[in-house]
Amino acid sequence: MESHEDRFVCLSLKMEKIILLTGGGSLPEEVIQSLKRKKVKFYCIIFEKNPVSKLIFNHEYKLINFGKIISELNILKNAGFKKILMIGNLKRPNIYDIKPDINSIKLIPLFANMFLKGGDNNLLDFCIKQLTRLGFKVLDLRKIIPENFPDFGNQTRVKLSKENINDIKKGKQILDHISKFDIGQSIIINKGNVIGIEAAQGTDNLIKNSKYYSNVYEKSVLIKLVKVRQNLKADLPTIGIQTVKNCSKSNVAGIAYSAKKTLFLKKKEILQYCNDNNIFLFGV
Repeated sequence: MESHEDRFVCLSLKMEKIILLTGGGSLPEEVIQSLKRKKVKFYCIIFEKNPVSKLIFNHEYKLINFGKIISELNILKNAGFKKILMIGNLKRPNIYDIKPDINSIKLIPLFANMFLKGGDNNLLDFCIKQLTRLGFKVLDLRKIIPENFPDFGNQTRVKLSKENINDIKKGKQILDHISKFDIGQSIIINKGNVIGIEAAQGTDNLIKNSKYYSNVYEKSVLIKLVKVRQNLKADLPTIGIQTVKNCSKSNVAGIAYSAKKTLFLKKKEILQYCNDNNIFLFGV
């Protein structure tokens, strides 16, 4: 049932025009379908040498080089677009491929400095700060598709064991401690033993590799949580159907996630698969 707050957000969105800075994956499709249902006006910007959802080509869009972003945003701002939503997978641009125009040239040294510092948080914070300075409000995806962010506790019919609970507690303690270094969001634990921690390989490869080290008689637990100071307007922990399928193949009993802060792509499909394959989803 739609809450009073949800109705207020929906009415507010109908009065706005939103720019979608879009990448690949299924997220842009889910967001676009939601905005269409709510009758919200939107315009898509996609970037050269980046993945893109084919659905975008059925709507108003423009393909640009990263170096033209400010010029394009100024045009849209003059047309009444005041809010921005960052969605989908984007590749970090090569500094030599940006090709800035007159409006972007002053930002290149600042961008290069952030790029060299490393870490996703630094770069994303920089981008959001610059968008705000241009007069835009960067939207929180959780206000657009709140139904894709599950709550606290067990979301499935699968019961957790005492070992599962203990592994979740230990994994959370470890991730809370190391996340200040902006490395991984995920860890896999098997009866108190750390099987692997996510780094550059990503969550799905972490899961696949874990099966070689797990106790064959006891299943592991994947804990995937928000990092300290993570900017949730641009960088959300995300779980898709392939992640839970990899868990099923790799002796992983279930997934603990940050409640109300973790994006589930095709949530209904994920919940059905987890219930059918004895995998729990637990919000902490």
